[in-house]
Amino acid sequence: MSFKTLPRVISSGVKFLLNGREKSFVVNRVEARELARSRFAEALREAFPGVSDNEVARRAAPVLGRSERQIQNWLSGMSSPVIEDVYTVCAILGVWKTMEILTADQTRNDILGQIGQR
Repeated sequence: MSFKTLPRVISSGVKFLLNGREKSFVVNRVEARELARSRFAEALREAFPGVSDNEVARRAAPVLGRSERQIQNWLSGMSSPVIEDVYTVCAILGVWKTMEILTADQTRNDILGQIGQR
């Protein structure tokens, strides 16, 4: 799959998840960003276990090809990773562990409520 086809693939995935119904979302971007950053930090800590965030960053940096400082920023919620880094961490964790972290035993409606949808 090329990056040119990525928007089409994502769009069809969203339509599939909505049972074939297109739906327009108005999202609270701040809450959605904070939720995504927090869940990604959890995934990083699971994929690269360490006793501290510094150790997590030290372990993750060579694998992800990022600086320890950048990874520490992700762990603290100060910045967001690019999608390639998200995919890499998710691949390390595997699909079931990734979904466990991303959903945190919440339903679709619970998550939509957190980001301003009801």
